[in-house]
Amino acid sequence: GFFHLKNLFRKFVIKSKPVFKEDVSIFKNNRSLLVFPNIPWDYRWQRAQQIFSRLGEKSYNVFYLSSITSTNEYILEVSKGVYEIHVKASIETDVLRDLSLNDEIAKEIFESIKRLIGRYLDSKDLTFVLHPVWSKVVQKFKDRKVVYDMMDLYSGFSEAKPELVIAEELLVKESKLVLTTADNLYKYAKRFNSNVEMVRNGCDFERFSDIKKNGVLDSLDDRPIVGYFGALNDWLDVDALEYAVKENRDKYFVLIGSINTGKVKKLYRYSNVFFFGEVNHSELGGYLAYFDVCTIPFILNDLIKSTNPVKFCEYIASGKPVVSARLPELEKYKDICCLYDSSEDFSKCIYKGLHDEDKEIAKKRIEIAKENSWEKRIEKLHNIIQSL
Repeated sequence: GFFHLKNLFRKFVIKSKPVFKEDVSIFKNNRSLLVFPNIPWDYRWQRAQQIFSRLGEKSYNVFYLSSITSTNEYILEVSKGVYEIHVKASIETDVLRDLSLNDEIAKEIFESIKRLIGRYLDSKDLTFVLHPVWSKVVQKFKDRKVVYDMMDLYSGFSEAKPELVIAEELLVKESKLVLTTADNLYKYAKRFNSNVEMVRNGCDFERFSDIKKNGVLDSLDDRPIVGYFGALNDWLDVDALEYAVKENRDKYFVLIGSINTGKVKKLYRYSNVFFFGEVNHSELGGYLAYFDVCTIPFILNDLIKSTNPVKFCEYIASGKPVVSARLPELEKYKDICCLYDSSEDFSKCIYKGLHDEDKEIAKKRIEIAKENSWEKRIEKLHNIIQSL
């Protein structure tokens, strides 16, 4: 039955009482999933939220750890069946920002989790780990089955910390199960662990198949729009973009997403390039509706070669043409998108995309997006969880 946490809070929140919008009710008979995340719940809506919001609706109690420690500990229901766990530690820190965790804080986080939700944690339940920075806390849960959800090879990040590279390898070796999103990751994980399952990224089909212009880009309606949405990071192929921007002065280039690299500065001088910053995932469709061609202009480093880009599925759900760097994960879709190998190719692909009148291919894109919906992914994952 339901167990109200009011008294639990009174007992444990000693220093100052946080404000709760409502009592949190947790259904005791549901299976629990403890999640050590790679992003905060209220940040960019990605794989983690897509998966766990749906599992929460499927009668799991999903306990999703906040990466910020403070002097309070409390629980918030952030989505149906998803509870964000705010843990207490002697030092206020953001684990996912600092990407480090000493033994003392790891112990405090572990103890805080046990106090808050210990009564709901059964040794049959699963712990999902989405980032190696949590491994010191995860190890303290001696009797729990660990599932490592490997979305990227952490060692592929330019600022990868040596101790986290080691932690990642241990997670791959010692987890009960490793989930991977791409062929390269699958092959890598298989070297260390016999129990590896492929659960690729999916598509929020409903959200991206039925889109309407939101009014924001109405003033750019006099030229074709070449669009991109997603983070603007080190792996953005700024050279290919600059080449295309110069070759296509008669087109607008619209880039949506937070800027996490200084490399994009060289695009600021072009009058046909527009940056729109971070946009809420639920509002992206209103921008996508304006795009005449959608792009994935990435540099093919080790990290990106193992990437299964969610945005590809989101783009094709609208039926629109897509131009992408030749990612291994997209090779199988080369009949419905244009893959490029050089800056010149990128510009040529944009031209092809703009003159793409093939209604059958547009239909096929939409069908493929539908086949790759998050719902289908969750069915598979739900079955995997049951079998574990």
